[in-house]
Amino acid sequence: MPHKQVALELAAFVDSAQAQALDAPGAEVREVAEAFLAACYDDLGKAPRHLDGQDLHAIVGHLLPGRIAKRSAEHAPVVLAAYLDHLEATQVVPQAFEMRRALEATTAEFLEAVRTGRSAHHAPSAPQAPFVHRAEKLGRNDPCSCGSGKKYKKCHGKEA
Repeated sequence: MPHKQVALELAAFVDSAQAQALDAPGAEVREVAEAFLAACYDDLGKAPRHLDGQDLHAIVGHLLPGRIAKRSAEHAPVVLAAYLDHLEATQVVPQAFEMRRALEATTAEFLEAVRTGRSAHHAPSAPQAPFVHRAEKLGRNDPCSCGSGKKYKKCHGKEA
């Protein structure tokens, strides 16, 4: 289903007035739009009109740089802005303002990721070591840790 939906929405965008007004070559417009739609449906599982600012940042900043050729990357921000125009003209887009702000904020990150070939991730680079509890285990016949003087099994061990 997603591939069919991608093809339908791609055809609608390529035939739209917003796509026709672009100065970019048709093949590059098609490549950018198709990669964007595929990321929406395949990776996030959402229709483009249901995206929010964080979703758009994830697609443009992290997913698209690996899917778009360098020759098409310079046209990508303009094509994506035209796609958002087309989307707003044809459908109700609840998070349109947030999507536009995210596109503007992520454009530099996208171009840098395409230029260097590395996607910038915002997570910590080194994995954190697992927490190891170093306290001794309390046995049933040990004195209770509450200080009552009773064995653990007769005091707080009953509750456990």
